Amino acid sequence: MSDIESLAAKRRRRRTFWYLVLLAAVVGGAAWLVLNRPWEPKPAIVGVEVVTEGPASRVLAINGRVKPTEQVEISSTVSGRILSVAAAEGELVTEGTPLLVIDDTQQRATVAQARSQLNGAEAQRHKAQVDLERAEALTASVSQRSLDDARLAAETAQEEVDRLSSLLDQAEDLLAQHIVKAPFDGTILSRGADAGQVVSSSTPLFLIADLATLHAEASVDELYASEMRRGLPVMARPAGHSELIAGEVIYVSPSVDASTGGRLVRVSLPGAGERNLPVGLTVMLNIEVEARDNAITIPREALAAAGQPAVYVVEDGRAVLRPVQYIDWPSDRLMVTQGLSGGETLIVDSTLVEADGALVAVGE
Repeated sequence: MSDIESLAAKRRRRRTFWYLVLLAAVVGGAAWLVLNRPWEPKPAIVGVEVVTEGPASRVLAINGRVKPTEQVEISSTVSGRILSVAAAEGELVTEGTPLLVIDDTQQRATVAQARSQLNGAEAQRHKAQVDLERAEALTASVSQRSLDDARLAAETAQEEVDRLSSLLDQAEDLLAQHIVKAPFDGTILSRGADAGQVVSSSTPLFLIADLATLHAEASVDELYASEMRRGLPVMARPAGHSELIAGEVIYVSPSVDASTGGRLVRVSLPGAGERNLPVGLTVMLNIEVEARDNAITIPREALAAAGQPAVYVVEDGRAVLRPVQYIDWPSDRLMVTQGLSGGETLIVDSTLVEADGALVAVGE
């Protein structure tokens, strides 16, 4: 074979190779088009759940603080220099226990003077009574005027005794107030006075509380304030504790704080005193506002961004927009009141749906 014939054969083989490559590409492309059908819309892969009825509740989760049921800030009713302080912070005291003594030197002198004046008045009353009895015994020999004078002197002496006796009682009562005592059994939470300090009636001396009975206080946002009422069940968990305390709402403020927009509620904490919970500890409160035996709930993400509240349900492979009514509540699931009856296939994430009627496929 000549060189020319050999070169021609090589060219023919090369052309055949490229023809085969082109044919394979055409066949592969046609097969891909047949299998994938890119001109047809593809369904969105979505997660679903079957709508069912069941027990559900609306729970408001808020944080509160442990508070003593009985707490008093103690001040003195008299002014003066503190002689001694007998109670310290954290100390347990019983009702009537002396906590603090204020210098009573001047008041003791006042009491002594009042007692001396009363003793003198009682002596005068005794003398006037003796004179009256003598005049009454000698009625025949004394004038009516002398008898009247004796009676007036006795009455005047008695009135003076009564007046000075009242003044002595007041002086002794004021003397007793120089000793500040515990108003009830409790624990000293804070002490604001030391020996040698001069105090007045406006000076806070002690903060005392009964830690045997505790409750929680919390502020409920005004969005949910109207749902609060006494008797609502509450599950409380103090910070740092795993045990739950079953309590209830025992107080609801009649007004909303204009500065914070919160409504004060108090929750009972049975047995909290035995757990040695410190005042001010954070407590997680789950207030059950409503409970239903047969309710329909949906994930919050199922709500579609439509002009009215709606969700998507799957019907014949398409996402169908279904208007609903629900109770808005700060939780992951919402309670539906209208629009769903149970049995529907609900798309749990509405953001995966392009529009009403879009093709969808249920993912595994």
